[in-house]
Amino acid sequence: MDHLKNLNDEQKRAVTEGDGAVLVVAGPGSGKTRTIISRICHQLDKGVPPERILLLTFTNKAAAEMKRRSLELAGDGAGRIMAGTFHHFANVLLRRHAMAAGLSPRFTILDDEDAITLLARVMKRSFPDAKRSSASMFMRTFSLSKLRMAPLSEIIMDDPEFFQLSRHLEEVQTIADGYEKEKKAMDALDFDDLLLLSYKLLQENPHILEHYRSHYTDILIDEFQDTDRLQAAFISLLYLPQSSGRNLMVVGDDSQSIYSFRGADLRNMLEFRDSYCAKVFFLTTNYRSSDPIVKLINKCIDSSSVKIDKTLTATGKGGDIPKLMEAQNPSEEAYAIASLAERELLDGSKVGVLFRSTYIVSELELELNRRGISYELRGGMRFAEQAHIKDMLAVLRVHENPKDKAALSRILRLLPGIGEKKAESVISDSSSMDSIFQNLEKVESKKSNASSLLREILSTEGNAAAVLDKFYTSFYRKYMEITFDDAEERKPDIDALIGAAAKAPDVSSFLDSFVLSPDEVRRGSEKKTSLILSTIHQAKGLEWDTVFVMGLAEGMLPHTRASDIEEERRLFYVAISRAKTKLYLSYPAVSGRFYSTDELQLSRFVTELPGNSYEVISGI
Repeated sequence: MDHLKNLNDEQKRAVTEGDGAVLVVAGPGSGKTRTIISRICHQLDKGVPPERILLLTFTNKAAAEMKRRSLELAGDGAGRIMAGTFHHFANVLLRRHAMAAGLSPRFTILDDEDAITLLARVMKRSFPDAKRSSASMFMRTFSLSKLRMAPLSEIIMDDPEFFQLSRHLEEVQTIADGYEKEKKAMDALDFDDLLLLSYKLLQENPHILEHYRSHYTDILIDEFQDTDRLQAAFISLLYLPQSSGRNLMVVGDDSQSIYSFRGADLRNMLEFRDSYCAKVFFLTTNYRSSDPIVKLINKCIDSSSVKIDKTLTATGKGGDIPKLMEAQNPSEEAYAIASLAERELLDGSKVGVLFRSTYIVSELELELNRRGISYELRGGMRFAEQAHIKDMLAVLRVHENPKDKAALSRILRLLPGIGEKKAESVISDSSSMDSIFQNLEKVESKKSNASSLLREILSTEGNAAAVLDKFYTSFYRKYMEITFDDAEERKPDIDALIGAAAKAPDVSSFLDSFVLSPDEVRRGSEKKTSLILSTIHQAKGLEWDTVFVMGLAEGMLPHTRASDIEEERRLFYVAISRAKTKLYLSYPAVSGRFYSTDELQLSRFVTELPGNSYEVISGI
């Protein structure tokens, strides 16, 4: 029971009295992760077999961290806990029961870029004048339709973002149908398919559903405010309210629900108590922020009309009162932030600068570069999204699933003299790999041996590393040297990729690991820095000693095009709750850098605050 020793009374009650359906409303910095881990250990202490515990999170990194800490507290048995993202668990179900789900066990998963490329190709076939740039918007409507479990027409008609599509409902549906047909022919799924098809698998196969209902006696869900309707429906299948010996604990903060653009639905959390006759526990002791910052956090959400009432308390008194800086223009705002941040960095503080949209930070980047201050701008390209890595992975995808035409098209376009049109002609009327090689021989130049080389690579036997090494040494190394100016800098990435592939149990699990993890993996050459510039969305879950929230003007936060003011307010709540000891708020009085005279008004989220909750200071 050592895991209970460091818990406060709020946390202990949630852990020890958390049987049945339970909602834990956890404010920022209130130790929700510690509470979840302790709940897992508590159940293990009570004799619950670890393999009967299901932990669902929104990042694989969070799941791995909770599992690691559970192992430290509860021993090796905790390693048998099923922990991962919703997508990870959905993939496990579909791999185990592929035939029941109407799939091949060797189906591949399209990442976002490949899915949009495929959709653009479908659009072009049905409507030759369609622009590729429209594919992203179409994909968003298809995604939201699945995640909100609503007809495509309803998504389009109800969301102002898609108003321009409202006069073309039939055409949009035709494209959606073509996209689904193309994926099925390729034996491929996109991210949303993982959730939808695993839900249908359970819904349409009572014996499979009953197996998992009886198997998982304890289900824990982190960041419940970020779940969409489809995920909520998935959980409602797995857990029956008031079932003897079955427990469902969901943990989250309604005031940090900021991902509706991804389909997240706050109603899942607001309605949970009534839907499941659930007990509710509150974690309101804030261990992160000083007392003046905690008071500001409380006041900023007071005006919200959509919330679960709670009041945070700091663990200690005293601390610096938050500061508000009124700058004449973006250039002055950037100068003031850079000056203050430089002082904080010299004092050894970790500093975060947060903003609603990336354009807001451009002046600050110029000022930091002028001063020679190193920083990291969050939102860099993920390892698996880089062109050379995607090229290498495409070979593995085709090796594993020859029907994956998206990956095959990518490989063909690497070959000399094969552009997008020729690649399309090679694969469009091909029913097998043999016919693809025959078509390729017809369009390749006489001097090229591309078809024979490709056939040799794809027939390579062995694990994922063997296939990748063959492709790289026989073709891609030379291609990379010709194509990329920074080929030498990319080579260590290839080494790392092949090294990771050598450790994977099989090709399928290796490929899954790349597309299912949403965590950013950055290049090893990037230096760690104590100054982070980040959008508020990407800063959720993080903390810094000193935080600057910039661009706090009407039209910037809340954003001009924001349709949900309450979610914009929650963005402000998330931003200020990242600060531990010092918090600076700032805004420019006018927009633009040089000749613009558009006046800006201080954000309503600041003007609504009591005057004694912050101190106004002049620019530095």
